[in-house]
Amino acid sequence: MESLDILGKSIAREDGNEMVSGESRFVDDLEPKGVLYGAVVRAGRPHAKILNVDTGKASRAKGVVCALTAGDVPHNSYGPSFPDQTILCHDKIRYEGDPVVALCAESWEEAEEAARLVKVDYEDLPPVFSPEEALLEGSPLVHPSHPTGNLVTEGKVIRGDIEAGFAEADIIVEQTYRSKAQEHASMEPHFCMAELENTGRITVHVSTQTPFRIRGDLAKVLGLPITKVRILSSTAGGAFGGKHEIMLEAFAALCAMKTRRPVKFRMSREEEFTASTVRHPFTMDYKTGVTREGKITAVQIHLLLDGGAYASAGGGVAAKAALMGPGPYRIDNIRADFTLTYTNNGFSGAVRGFGATQTCYACERHMDLIARRLNMDPLELRRRNALKTGDPAHSGDEITSCGLGETIDTATKAVNWDAIGRGAKSACGTKRMGRGMAAMIYPVAGFGKATPSAAFTRVNEDSTLTVIVGIVDVGQGSNVVLRQVAAEELGIPVEDVNLINGDTSVSPFDPGSTGSRISHLGGKAVKIAVGKVKAQLLEKAAGMIEAAAEDLDIRNGEVFVKGAPNRRISLKEVALACHKSSEPVVSEGTHTSTDLGVDKETHQGKGFECYVFATQCAEVEVDIETGEYRVLHLVASHDVGTAINPMNVEGQIEGGSSMGYGLGLMEEIQMKEGRVQNPYFMDYLLPTPIDSPERVTSIIVQTHEPRGPFGVKGVAEPSVNPTAPAVVNAICDAIGAEITDIPATPEAVLRAIRNGR
Repeated sequence: MESLDILGKSIAREDGNEMVSGESRFVDDLEPKGVLYGAVVRAGRPHAKILNVDTGKASRAKGVVCALTAGDVPHNSYGPSFPDQTILCHDKIRYEGDPVVALCAESWEEAEEAARLVKVDYEDLPPVFSPEEALLEGSPLVHPSHPTGNLVTEGKVIRGDIEAGFAEADIIVEQTYRSKAQEHASMEPHFCMAELENTGRITVHVSTQTPFRIRGDLAKVLGLPITKVRILSSTAGGAFGGKHEIMLEAFAALCAMKTRRPVKFRMSREEEFTASTVRHPFTMDYKTGVTREGKITAVQIHLLLDGGAYASAGGGVAAKAALMGPGPYRIDNIRADFTLTYTNNGFSGAVRGFGATQTCYACERHMDLIARRLNMDPLELRRRNALKTGDPAHSGDEITSCGLGETIDTATKAVNWDAIGRGAKSACGTKRMGRGMAAMIYPVAGFGKATPSAAFTRVNEDSTLTVIVGIVDVGQGSNVVLRQVAAEELGIPVEDVNLINGDTSVSPFDPGSTGSRISHLGGKAVKIAVGKVKAQLLEKAAGMIEAAAEDLDIRNGEVFVKGAPNRRISLKEVALACHKSSEPVVSEGTHTSTDLGVDKETHQGKGFECYVFATQCAEVEVDIETGEYRVLHLVASHDVGTAINPMNVEGQIEGGSSMGYGLGLMEEIQMKEGRVQNPYFMDYLLPTPIDSPERVTSIIVQTHEPRGPFGVKGVAEPSVNPTAPAVVNAICDAIGAEITDIPATPEAVLRAIRNGR
């Protein structure tokens, strides 16, 4: 490990006080003069032809300034994967949240009232609601023009010889697992405001993870060059993968261009459930061959995904799920097939964990099932197969750092694994104690393609540093992390680093806050950019201190000779001297992840930049008469590479674990004939402090990742993945019965107990 001054310290986020005091300004807080307010008319039905759209009465309603239909959209098609979505529907409805009309008025209330006056005539079409049904011959087609019908895409991961692997096995274990749709549940719903500038440029204020993607998609939709579209990323009240793609921005921009007034659009909580993306429901078939000694010889997986009405990011979700599906284990023979389908359900997209969350659940539940068949401790089974540094990942690329073994050891030790026997009685006669564990592998950066990051830097006259990036902080704390990287590289206090981001007209391009890539790739770009201005400062200081530049270094805001630290000069003097002599100290840094190519047929190649690992353990108490349970202790041990900001890392682990807990134990979007039945927090159950584990222990395992800046990996997404299987494994341990599908509600636990007897 490198000797570090700033990295490794728990430094509070700069926006913390504003957040807790309510002073942070969100899009909703922007109220320019003359602002208009929007509303969207949505289909409210799963599958239909549009026969006629009449906005006449709505357009004449009080306060209404303009109303948009499909004919008002210059280029009415888009999509993250391919253009299968329309901004406003003109001929067909494919799910209940499909937008048909957008309008704006002088107030929210007037806009919503006018939306109710829009008259749309429909002819309902036969729907399809399950991926299994969608693939049957003769099923209704969601997109009749799609060349493969309701099959959006399919693919496979192939490594080794699957048949030979099963031939080596002493036993073969097969099981099917299912997961349901999960809402992102950000406290702030989708919100945006558009303004038309005098130059003809449209500026959109929006809470988004991907400002440059929004800019590109919006420019295409509006028929404008990207220089005429500016995205300003506002303070985000949560994202979790749900703010990747355009939802309302086109409505606001088109209304602003038509009225020449600022226009705001927002989603209601009901629309968040019925019209925005959700986590893909999965059906996961697992077949695993093992020897009597517990060595895994082969794994065969088939994943069936309900993509809903549109492809969105589903192809990437499916491929990552398949690649991570075999888990953090050394397996020579793998085949994982994935199938993504269209249905008339609400459409699925990117959610924290991006497919690996679902397969982590299935894999780790399956590992416990295998251990039961072998009469082996689940901990021992995992230890015997755990990946190590230098092993190949499932895409064949080398794992360059791996702390999995240490996460297994530290997590199980924290719950005193050997002290709790299966089904041991607690104080009350109907209560049973149980403990469970789950391990995880998760990749950093985009899959199978180069992922760029960039940063601009400038040293000011007083030796403070300005860093400009295209990365946006949507709650993950990336702003303070990047400031720490910059301060460490230059050798100045973190307070002397000013970070500017969130403006596509100023910042360098960045793909967005996705893929747990910011600390690793964004940090690398910042380190490179700061390293360049540091070299300029050292060159200037060399003449001032009469020493060779290569013999100098900067620490605590002072330049000194490494072999004679008493020979020093303040960095402020050097910076001021540069400016006085008209030598501006500026630079840029770019870093692109390695792309060695991935075979499309087998998904073998250099898939990702690096990998993170984790183990979580849970202790539970279950009432076998009611199915109710309490999680007494959750331990989350995560290999994050170098922890830039331990407090921030712990926050990510705890927040991600809470989201994983919700997925596994209580959250479920209930669908009936293509309509969401519980589109409010009153009926959609989220973990509260009362529901959450009574005690949570976060353990940070640090390994040095040679590809990352200062050995950094990442932590944002993977923290969500092992929680559900760890807790469900603990419940199964307590009740002596198996649960395959999540969420594992008390009713599901009680059914498992009854079926297991």
